[in-house]
This record gives sequence, C-alpha cells and structure tokens, in this order.
Amino acid sequence: MVDIIRMKDADEASLLRRCEAALAEGELLILPTDTVYGLAARADSRSAVEAVFSAKGRDAEKSLVVMVSSVEEALELVDPGQRGFLLRLARFWPGPLTLVAAAVDVAWRRVVAPDSGSLGLRVPDDEFLLRLLAASGPLAVTSANPAGGEAPSAFADLDAGLLGMASLALDGGERGSGRPSTVAEIRGDVISVLRQGDISGEELARAIEPEVDGGQAPRAPIR
Repeated sequence: MVDIIRMKDADEASLLRRCEAALAEGELLILPTDTVYGLAARADSRSAVEAVFSAKGRDAEKSLVVMVSSVEEALELVDPGQRGFLLRLARFWPGPLTLVAAAVDVAWRRVVAPDSGSLGLRVPDDEFLLRLLAASGPLAVTSANPAGGEAPSAFADLDAGLLGMASLALDGGERGSGRPSTVAEIRGDVISVLRQGDISGEELARAIEPEVDGGQAPRAPIR
C-alpha cells in the first residue's frame, strides 16, 4: 500500500531521509518536479527501473530520463566528445530541458536506455528534488501517468492504479508548469528537438552559437 505524505506538513530533512531510504531499498517514488509529477527509481537498481517500466506500461525499448543534481554530474555521464555542446546547453539547467547525448558505459545505462548508446539527462529546477538527487544519486524518472495518458501537474490528477504501484508518494498539491520538458538530442554537431516544451529550438540555437574572432560563427544546425 502506498504511503502518501503531504509535503507542506512534513519536516524536509526527515522527508529527504525517508525518500532516500525508500529509493535505496529499490522502491518506487512519486513526487512533484518542476514540470509534472514523476515516477522515480534509483537508476542503478535494475529491479526498480524494470518496475517503473511495468507500472507505467511503457514500451521496454523506450528510454527513461535520468535526473541528476548538477551539470558536473551530467558531464561525468556523457561521452567526452559531446561534453562541449552539453556544457553550452546546460545554461538552461536547472530547468525544463532534457538533453540526449552519447553516454559513457556506466553499468546501469542499458537498463535505463535498453536500445540506445545515449542517455537523456536533466537537472530539474526544484530545490527539494535537487537535494534528494544529491543524496540518492541519479534517478530514472518518467511522468507519473500510464503510457499514453496525460502527465499530471497536480497530485489530485494522479492515476489511482499507478499511485498504488509506488511505495511512497509526495503530495505537493499543484506543482510545476504542467508541460513536459523540451527534449533535444546532441548528435555530432547537430541538435535535434525531439519534443517541444517551454524551451524553444531558437533558444537552443542561440546557446550553442560560439563567438569567433569577435564575431558570431554560424549556428550549429537545429532540426
């Protein structure tokens, strides 16, 4: 049975410890992010990540987003050849931007992204979640709705069946923008917008436009 905690009534330090302990035990957590409510598990727990796919009814070939606590942590997970582009785009972090890039071969990557050599990384703009990520390490996260359903920005809108799949759920009321993050993929020197959110392709283009000899070099392609 899911344990529901109202965040406004909880002591933050105690709540962080409770969440960290649940995640360390391989349990699933539902919590608000800066965009929508998310279903989360430790990225390095195969059984927990598989439980996320199962609870959501998500196609096992689709990847999960990996949330981390900082730009520095994200850079450690990205192939060295992609770090320059990621660092320029990281001006949008913390924030609603997921960057998909070739990843180093950490042991858990194939569980989170089964058919990909990449990871979708994000640093969320939520103080509580950032503190949790700093304590727990990377989390595999997806929106807290059954596959094909609408992503909830209010706790009251959570699907009851999905809610019952988690061991712990944090009720933050109405939180976040209600729109999923922009997803952009870094592939060589091309940036492809895979999903449009609050951050536009034009904003990404300006972020990766380097200065050369006091002028502006041509933008890297945005698709």
